[in-house]
Amino acid sequence: MEYIDCTICEQNMNSFIENSLVGENVWQFLTHVERCPECYEELETRYLIAEALGRLEAGESIDLRKELQQKIKFTKRAMYFHYFNEDVLRVLEVFSMIIIVYEVFGFLSHFFGIVF
Repeated sequence: MEYIDCTICEQNMNSFIENSLVGENVWQFLTHVERCPECYEELETRYLIAEALGRLEAGESIDLRKELQQKIKFTKRAMYFHYFNEDVLRVLEVFSMIIIVYEVFGFLSHFFGIVF
């Protein structure tokens, strides 16, 4: 996995806030934000501004710092789940191939008298 620098991280902040950052970019972004206090602070500021404006107009009470932490946590969980599912699918594909090969050899052995 490639690591991103602060410039790319800052370019991706609004996309993350708007839930439009996808794929490997999300993982790279979250990894950087967790390791870089300056970028986390910038993300927090942008998130507070973006979310607070709409909510203040609606008269809602807000705890945006906590919400940002939950958003990061939820996004990481979703990414772990995504990668876990990919790994499970790979394992199932391997098992399927093993079963197919076993069945083909059994067929050849039974019908043609070939012993493996």
